[in-house]
Amino acid sequence: MPPSEILAPDRPAPRYCPERPLPPYRFVPGLHPHPTRHPSGHSHAPAGQPFQHAPWDPAEWRQLADWRAGVDRFNAFFFWEAHESWEGLWSSAPRDGAPGRLLQGLIQIAGALLKIHLGTLPGAASLSRTGVEKLAESAAVSPMLLGLDLRATASDFRHYFRPLAERTLPLLDASVPLLQLAEHRDA
Repeated sequence: MPPSEILAPDRPAPRYCPERPLPPYRFVPGLHPHPTRHPSGHSHAPAGQPFQHAPWDPAEWRQLADWRAGVDRFNAFFFWEAHESWEGLWSSAPRDGAPGRLLQGLIQIAGALLKIHLGTLPGAASLSRTGVEKLAESAAVSPMLLGLDLRATASDFRHYFRPLAERTLPLLDASVPLLQLAEHRDA
């Protein structure tokens, strides 16, 4: 069966980086041109040095446009694009620190959701498990990080991914948890 478009649910989600528009399409391998490598890709740029984000301070998350844009993209079901938004931040963060593990965990969760869309159970199960583990590890060190309540977020995703333990793909719908930053999280 050929790949299909990712359809986002019609649900309200706060925008944290409205100055960066959402891409014109949600990348699905085999359906769209690769966003960065193909000349027709929505984020294509001439070949050059890989992007490396400047050093950053997690306490200044409100000024991290790549972080906030990634959250917006994730919440709008642009999973590959969210991963790309966070990749530069992750690559410049210490791998053993809570911010780096948080970003790696969210990148893996975004990958798991793309695998769910593609119907790839083993990849979805593996990525979701390691992604949620990294969120939980980060939460043990810093429960609130980059404006995100990590304990609640890890719990939300653990619950969402539960069907994978029974070898069933969860629905890719409004049951996918939103990433809600500090000033927008429900009490």
